[in-house]
Amino acid sequence: MRPMRSAAPSFFRSAALAVLLAWAGTAIAQDPPAASVQVVNDAVVFNGQINPRSAAEFLRLLRADPKLTRLVIGSRGGNVTAALDMALAVHERQLDVEVPRACLSSCANYVFPAGRRKILGWPGAVAWHGNMTHVLYLQQTGQASWSRQQIGGARQLARREADFFRRIGVDGFVCWFGKIAPYDIEDFYWLSVPDMERFGIRDVTVRDASIAPANGELRPVVVDWATLDAARPAVSLDP
Repeated sequence: MRPMRSAAPSFFRSAALAVLLAWAGTAIAQDPPAASVQVVNDAVVFNGQINPRSAAEFLRLLRADPKLTRLVIGSRGGNVTAALDMALAVHERQLDVEVPRACLSSCANYVFPAGRRKILGWPGAVAWHGNMTHVLYLQQTGQASWSRQQIGGARQLARREADFFRRIGVDGFVCWFGKIAPYDIEDFYWLSVPDMERFGIRDVTVRDASIAPANGELRPVVVDWATLDAARPAVSLDP
């Protein structure tokens, strides 16, 4: 699956590629290590790629121990379906979610906002770069093109993620607004705690706000709330 127009701006090509990697269940990093999922005291500690196997192990550990109250996670993302399965379990169990270093892509889209209380090790620990609604937007506007079967699968996942965001009270536009004008972020973007809260991601604490991101792929975005809704594209989740 690749963008249709070779002349499309680079940030569109990057956005499409990044979202499709998550869709396919491939972490953004090359050759990602196997995930480590284990119980430490009252927490499930999850490090690595989100995929059906690692998500299943996370769910197994939750079922086995009703006293677990936290998820400590470090992940650059992975499979959308697996991440949604994890996120729903986090929400239903009202787990706190702690991100010491990084929670990106599907981890940021679904697992992080599902937490009851959310603790970040530093300001850019959670960052977004698109979701399944963004995939439909790229197809709808002709900035990318995928087969009918592929886009049908994307629509199914986009409807599921929309239901998930309604359930947890979060505006899913948080996952991809930074990829379009006037922001046009090519890689990942992160938000301040007040901006996250306005999207519905509440109860966020940053342990060390003095740390500045050194990774060039992580860009801070200050939301222009006066124009956000006017700039919000209409995206159909139906054929």
